[in-house]
Amino acid sequence: MEQTKRVFRCASCGKIFEQEGRDSSIKCPECRGKILILLEGETLGKKGCGGSCGSCSSG
Repeated sequence: MEQTKRVFRCASCGKIFEQEGRDSSIKCPECRGKILILLEGETLGKKGCGGSCGSCSSG
């Protein structure tokens, strides 16, 4: 099983940190905030919306 490294920035305190693995319950190590901005790495979201949103290129 391949380990994935992702880099996040906390939207609350601004701390940038790395996380390995595919844990979907990630929290900021500094303020424990849950709102994170993915800076580098693979997203954990759904594969796509089928083109029903304006932010993807599926449609």
